Amino acid sequence: MANAFFPQFTLAMFPDAFLPELLDDLLPVGSRCRFVAREKLAGGCISDAERLTIEHPDDRDGSSRRVLFWKKNNVGFLENFRCEANGLQNLRDAGIIRTPAVLGLGVSGGQSHLLLEFIERGRSGIDYQRFGDSLAQHHLATAGDSIGWPTDNFLGSTVQPNRWTSDTGSWPDFFASRRIEHQTRMASDAGLLDTTLKKDLGDIIRGMDQWLAGREDLSSLLHGDLWSGNFWSDPDGAPVWIDPAVYRGCREAEFGMIELFGGCPGVFHEAYLARWPLPDGWRRRVDIYVLYHLLNHLNLFGTSYLQSCRARTAAILRST
Repeated sequence: MANAFFPQFTLAMFPDAFLPELLDDLLPVGSRCRFVAREKLAGGCISDAERLTIEHPDDRDGSSRRVLFWKKNNVGFLENFRCEANGLQNLRDAGIIRTPAVLGLGVSGGQSHLLLEFIERGRSGIDYQRFGDSLAQHHLATAGDSIGWPTDNFLGSTVQPNRWTSDTGSWPDFFASRRIEHQTRMASDAGLLDTTLKKDLGDIIRGMDQWLAGREDLSSLLHGDLWSGNFWSDPDGAPVWIDPAVYRGCREAEFGMIELFGGCPGVFHEAYLARWPLPDGWRRRVDIYVLYHLLNHLNLFGTSYLQSCRARTAAILRST
């Protein structure tokens, strides 16, 4: 049924009995809308996602047609969706990089739901130069000195502890305890760490001031999960990002996920550094941030990431 147009159908006629209830619950116009099309989307490994097109019955010319991005999961996933919506709204409020509007959040039909603005991908691929420049603009526009976030949230489906402030600890303290130590404890409890790796991770945790020496003492609002599936360019070439794991921290941490699977082309880094240069040694420090995401992948997906964790940990310890 993808890309089909069915003007004679209404939401009440659609076989998913909870869909009218969902729209009544989450959108102001509710089931007065006419169903136009729906299409299952691939790519998500946690929640089911669909593109849903609706229009108001009084506007048959399509002038009020809306395309929604619809995510659904079990009822217990509502807090994850709530954190995602909060992160998206805060990134959107920063006003630099295009972020989908949050249109609805709640429980309906025995599932949790998140409705977002659907933003099309451009056919020309990602404009990495514009993305690098915009990311630097975003980090600069949100620069400050606070660390963490008012609430914990999620990195994928892993709880991400955030509650920390500038007067209760430094950035190395935060990253040691709320990031590397948290992930290490999870992996140890699950029996995923050998004795040597556990010891090496402990050394990194205790020496975090040394590993992160040379950074600037500013924090920015971070997206927190910038892998290649979470950003693209819209049809006008403007950068778009989704699925954040937001918190405030050193902007170099943003590059941990960017670099995890090979990074972005050189033009991205050139544009970023031209807008706001990074302090010397930033590539060395990024190894710590990559390690955080490797440990999270180890906890999420198992021992296929164990050797990568070992190799990254050894590289950090050799960098002294």
